[in-house]
Amino acid sequence: MSNTYENGLAPSRGSRLVIVGGCGGIGRVLAKAAADLGISVCVADLPASIEAHPPAPGVQAVAIDATSPREVERGMAEAAERLGGIDGLVNLPGFSNRAALVGELDAAEWDETLAGNLRAIYLCASFALPYLKQSPAGAIVNMASGQGVRPLPRFSAYSAAKAGVISLTKSIAAEHAPVRANAVAPGAVVTAFFTGGTGRESKENTFDLEAYARTVPLGRAATAEDIAGPILFLLGPGAAFVNGQVLHINGGGLMP
Repeated sequence: MSNTYENGLAPSRGSRLVIVGGCGGIGRVLAKAAADLGISVCVADLPASIEAHPPAPGVQAVAIDATSPREVERGMAEAAERLGGIDGLVNLPGFSNRAALVGELDAAEWDETLAGNLRAIYLCASFALPYLKQSPAGAIVNMASGQGVRPLPRFSAYSAAKAGVISLTKSIAAEHAPVRANAVAPGAVVTAFFTGGTGRESKENTFDLEAYARTVPLGRAATAEDIAGPILFLLGPGAAFVNGQVLHINGGGLMP
């Protein structure tokens, strides 16, 4: 059976891809899809996430805390050594703050959310760029969110971080071409994100997916598969002239 993503638009067989947060719901689907296409994949994630969700056969793994410069520098060097270089980087780390109004979220929670969603992506991009610049087709895809454009009440830290990811992506695109940098900005995706995120302490899910689906023209929340395809497109030759853009993936729920 042919791979769903095997259409000539994704990266070519033998390309070398690092997926930060590759053991999460979207990351696991993306890593398997890429590996099935013959792409060499290394996921980088928290030790607990790698233990809970071991990579698919043929996918390598490097344990890092993406908020630590020392660990990210080591992890990118190790991934590049294992793969023989890096052609593509996908930055998926992130989690939401607890629901709280501005003024109710304490500084430590604010800092933790910004670190996990924005600092981590900055560090991973920064330490991957020297390797990506050695590739003839270096590309970065960062995980933003519709909340970076239209914040939801009570999620100010997460929304601010994702707005920062969008701006950071555009800065990388302007400063480091011919390495391309783009972002995907999903709406709600049915993953463990709603219960705290992969590798983090589980929490009660208070998000009403059925109510959300009624606000989406296509009538449902996204699946991880809905996000993996656009990411592979943005990494591949079909998007060779796409740089500094934000691709919203939400079934029409947000049309900026």
